[in-house]
Amino acid sequence: MFACIFLSSVVLIAYGLPVEIAKPTKQVNPELLGGGFEGDMILPPGFDPLHPNRGVSINGQIRRWPNKIVPYDISAISDSRDRQTIELAMQKLMYDTGITKPGQTSRTSCVTFRPAQSTDRKVLKIQYGTGCSASVGYNTNYPNTVRLQRNGCFRNGIIQHELAHVLGFFHEQSRPDRDQYLTVHYENIQQGMAFNFQKYSWGTQVENQGSTYDYNSLMHYGRNDFTKNGKPTLTPRTAGAQIGQREKLSPIDIAEIRRYYNCS
Repeated sequence: MFACIFLSSVVLIAYGLPVEIAKPTKQVNPELLGGGFEGDMILPPGFDPLHPNRGVSINGQIRRWPNKIVPYDISAISDSRDRQTIELAMQKLMYDTGITKPGQTSRTSCVTFRPAQSTDRKVLKIQYGTGCSASVGYNTNYPNTVRLQRNGCFRNGIIQHELAHVLGFFHEQSRPDRDQYLTVHYENIQQGMAFNFQKYSWGTQVENQGSTYDYNSLMHYGRNDFTKNGKPTLTPRTAGAQIGQREKLSPIDIAEIRRYYNCS
């Protein structure tokens, strides 16, 4: 096949005709295309990105989902396979964060995602969109949404990442202690995008749950996110450490969700 394309190009060039050679397309992380803060986080109007709170809204109201239940509506997702992918991601998150009891193989859910009912006051609406994005925490006066691009976002781990935002969690590299574990290469970050690499303060901006920094977190940026030149924007200080996995919640992710929602 390549030989045919090459020979055809030679013939065209010989006759002085222009030839356009196909170039490989660069893959862009769909989480960076959502148009939100840090790429995929949808924050309410007037919410100051310099003063976000993990789990606590700007007015001090608790942003945990009431009764640990997230009612959802996926009626806008027209493809049955896409709906199944979303529901499997929800089931995986619920199972992994669930609590086991001695002598039993089943688990009691810590947080529950279930189809919305007519009596639900606030509902998580999941729909198609550009890039992958989600609202952060429970919002009483602002839509609770997840938007998923058909080409790129329908992977179990990516959907769980967005659902963790819905539960109230930000990105791991925004922790106050991140500079002990990462080097941020600001010279490689796209112009105007450095604000996405802020770190926050314990207590006033994010909750300190006593967990250690987690390179393996499902909520961690990758090495090249927001790069302008293909060079790393983040480098772990621990040799061999990998960051940016989108396969499943890490053990620390699971422990943090359980603690945040007071599951034991």
